[in-house]
Amino acid sequence: MVRRALIGLTLLVVLGGASPAAGAQVVLPDLRMARLTTVKLDTTTMPGHRLLRYTATMVNVGPGALEVRGSRASTSGSMAVVQRIYNDDGTFSDVSKPISMQYAGDGHFHWHSLNMEGGRLVRLDNTKVGALAKHGFCFFDNVAFQLTLPEAPASPVYTSSNSCAMDNPDALTVMMGLSIGWGDMYSASTNLQWIDITGLPNGTYRLSATADPRHLVSEASYTNNSASARIKITSTGVTVLAYGPGA
Repeated sequence: MVRRALIGLTLLVVLGGASPAAGAQVVLPDLRMARLTTVKLDTTTMPGHRLLRYTATMVNVGPGALEVRGSRASTSGSMAVVQRIYNDDGTFSDVSKPISMQYAGDGHFHWHSLNMEGGRLVRLDNTKVGALAKHGFCFFDNVAFQLTLPEAPASPVYTSSNSCAMDNPDALTVMMGLSIGWGDMYSASTNLQWIDITGLPNGTYRLSATADPRHLVSEASYTNNSASARIKITSTGVTVLAYGPGA
């Protein structure tokens, strides 16, 4: 797994970092989605619309932390983003990534990394019928998921106080991250955490959530990033019939 990741990293631009000791190994994050919860129908937020809401939690079950850092020279410019990729001896490299960071945009007063999660609703024949309205994400350790993993910290490392430059649109630097064994939850009540299903016929569908759907960051594997549920939509609500693969 590490060998595959290293091959991919040789194609990227390393911007900085400490020199690893001889024999040091890269430890990459492994992003997945926990089981989807609180799947429900909302007909009040946008009168005349039917919104499929659900709670999604992106988790990191890899041997290394996910950490991205944005920076800019002035408050008028956009941020360049790097992923800080750690080695097992504590050294790291900062690797340029095609991540767009912007402030707010969905009613929340903090910085977001765009398109770090995705959601899809498909018919059982895999025809897409809807997509998650939310595109910006501020992620940090707010859910203890699997703290028995090797090197998982017992308490959060990335927190609301040190991540996402809360209430600071003039920030020159931004950090976001997910520690080993920790997750970031977006509850069903969050603004834009929905798929607009107005006009969609009632029936049975598959709802899926995917971490890093565009492969914007380096991971140990991209084959396990999704979680899904088979759901039944009626005129009065939503029922989960079965859960698919997930973390």
